[in-house]
Amino acid sequence: MVRTPEPGLRGAVNGLPSLQPLPTVAERAAEVIRDNIFEGRFEPGTALPEAALSMALQVSRNTIREAFRMLTAEHLLAHEAHKGVMVRELLEDDIHDIYKLRRMFELSAFDLAIDDRQQLDLPQIAAVVAQAQLLATGGRWLEAGTANLRFHEVLVGIHRSPRVTEVFRHLMTEVRLGFLAVADPAAFHGAFLARNRAILELMTAGKLREARAELAAYLDDAEAMVVKAVQGRLLIRSAQGSR
Repeated sequence: MVRTPEPGLRGAVNGLPSLQPLPTVAERAAEVIRDNIFEGRFEPGTALPEAALSMALQVSRNTIREAFRMLTAEHLLAHEAHKGVMVRELLEDDIHDIYKLRRMFELSAFDLAIDDRQQLDLPQIAAVVAQAQLLATGGRWLEAGTANLRFHEVLVGIHRSPRVTEVFRHLMTEVRLGFLAVADPAAFHGAFLARNRAILELMTAGKLREARAELAAYLDDAEAMVVKAVQGRLLIRSAQGSR
């Protein structure tokens, strides 16, 4: 016989906070690999041997296979016959698709601020811009590139949506694969870090429409540069494969 809780107890139970489900071992393994891609440590074309990862992460090979399936569904990994699983090389169509989504998320964030429906977190944005500049000054361009990605994540945070944040983080992880195709990261990231500062200055001055216009032009320019880099990398790979 099931006993129903008394009225007072029912109210107390209803007031308890919900618990977030714990990630599985496969999800944690996928997160480690995903973070390494986001931070630029696993470049496009990097082989990910199942046995080596299983040993490094101290998990079963079945767990690694499940993590691979998750990351393949996120367009981060690919399986090639006779080569195994590797970090995916982006194609030109991938870049266009990614930047189409970036415009949707990032420009709509400015629209919310312009309409006074949400507030931009200017101190956090300024902190990310300062961190990126410090890394660039030290010649740490891989980390500066990661800070650049975080600048855009903070902008999108204005949506105040955990789902938008999660989807955008996955998108930024994928775009990192395009950034890694760029031959001169110092020139690439240096130019866009300067534009991040310009956008911050416009936001700080309350010129949100101008900041939005600058971001729109920024995304157009970045898309064109990443497409060119990806095309060049694929040509090199094709020439190497034909030898």
